[in-house]
Amino acid sequence: MRSSFRRGFTLIELLVVIAIIAVLIALLLPAVQSAREAARRAQCINNLKQVALAAHNYNDQNQTFPVGSPFQPDVMFGYYWVEDQSTFVSMLGQFEQQPLYNAMNFSRSIYSGANSTVYAAGLASLWCPSDGQIIGKRLALYPYGDNPMLTVAFTSYAGCAGTWFPEPLLYGDCWVAYPASWSSSSHFVSLAQEVNGVYRYNYATTIASITDGTSNTFLYSERANGLFSQSESVCFDWWGDAVSSDTIFTTLYPINAFHKVPNIPDEYSYSWVESPSSFHPGGANFAFADGSVHFIKDSISTWAFNPANGYPTGVTQTNGIFTLVPGTQVGVFQMLSTRAGNEVVSSDQY
Repeated sequence: MRSSFRRGFTLIELLVVIAIIAVLIALLLPAVQSAREAARRAQCINNLKQVALAAHNYNDQNQTFPVGSPFQPDVMFGYYWVEDQSTFVSMLGQFEQQPLYNAMNFSRSIYSGANSTVYAAGLASLWCPSDGQIIGKRLALYPYGDNPMLTVAFTSYAGCAGTWFPEPLLYGDCWVAYPASWSSSSHFVSLAQEVNGVYRYNYATTIASITDGTSNTFLYSERANGLFSQSESVCFDWWGDAVSSDTIFTTLYPINAFHKVPNIPDEYSYSWVESPSSFHPGGANFAFADGSVHFIKDSISTWAFNPANGYPTGVTQTNGIFTLVPGTQVGVFQMLSTRAGNEVVSSDQY
């Protein structure tokens, strides 16, 4: 007679199988995560390519790149000259966002009620997928001037102002009332002329003026908004305006400063938000003025800095005017951020 008894797994055998499955998962999970990050990084590169392409299409139509931080007077500020729309808003027509461009009233401040629809709109091409919390992020802040509720969307990308970007609104003699021209303040003019990157106050940059070469000059990079606490992250990276902590970056502090220096207050922002950063391991993506995109490693040469506050050694600042002590060594990171520094940089240096 055939026995109906069938042998099953013993407890030891079952534990061995579970252990083998756990080991396989442990081996496969990093590979899966790596593949996902590679896909996110590729999407981020594509986003920056689209931003650079929009800038070049803008240049084709206007013979300049957009002004990095245009100032204009607005009634809600008592007709004082204030920072207005970002380069992204200026380039909406080149982003295939013509209806949103048509909704923008360029005779009014980006903060005004007239432009509340534009400021609250978010563009997917301006969000790095590795910084997942910024995707679709919008925040209703408070009533502001004639705007019943200032509502902002955010961006992962910022334009390059060079090695520094002094904030004119911190200096009383830069507050010029309309109808006087902003250039009637010699200090304001000095601050604007001090900016040595592509994106500046009130001055538009032509390709011909980038004498360092478009392939050796930063145009845009990314910034990791999610590195800040929730209460801090809402203060930075607003996509619509041209304030440095929102859509402009500098190379005053090292790339991915959050790995290297404390998060200390700067002139109008913080050390971490001043320079480029990302969630991509080992560096960040940069769009260059020739339209190419490169991944720049954290290890790129940068000028010496005080680790206690991140501020570069040999750099001084008086009323927003920066000077270098003779003999100060400028790193490749800083060289790539200037449009006409006459530095010689080869591609193997970055």
